Amino acid sequence: MRLHAAFVMIALSFLAAPGRAQLRSAFPDAGPVPVYSPTERASAFQQLLKSSILPKLGAPVSVSPNAPFSSDGTRLDFWKTSFVLGTAGGGEAGVNFWGMQNGGHINVGFKAGTAKSYALDCRMFSAGAINYKVFTGKRAEPSPHGETALAGNHFLLIVPTLETGATVLVELWPTSDSAPMGFLGCELSTIAR
Repeated sequence: MRLHAAFVMIALSFLAAPGRAQLRSAFPDAGPVPVYSPTERASAFQQLLKSSILPKLGAPVSVSPNAPFSSDGTRLDFWKTSFVLGTAGGGEAGVNFWGMQNGGHINVGFKAGTAKSYALDCRMFSAGAINYKVFTGKRAEPSPHGETALAGNHFLLIVPTLETGATVLVELWPTSDSAPMGFLGCELSTIAR
């Protein structure tokens, strides 16, 4: 019995190793995707907005598979994922891996403060674009939606908010219901106007 338990622990340790073993089953080059510094994040959103000046971003709130809830209420929800693992690098989640749980997605939820817009930066892997829907307000009907390509394994989105205190949910999923998508974490910042 002890030998069996030791084997299980060794196998689980191998699977949770920081080498991104699970993500590499669909993305052979999957390695760590660095969290942007404040300047790098502002520059990335400047390019997204096609602006001549850097946007003023507030301090980021981070959520990851290891820490899916933040002190301000920002959270991650995993829907029909193939795996969610804690790793030394912040964790990883996979959608549609190994033909399991097709149609999965990952949600980033938060409560709008006084900012009119938020900058969402998620570190991900995907062979194609990422679909998104933004649900906001009491009825939680989607408003903005579309698809966007990853930029250096970063999903960048400007999320508008309607009113202070509104609940906002951003849903992310691959463009095909069966395509794999890897997820490492998100940073959410207010955009000062």
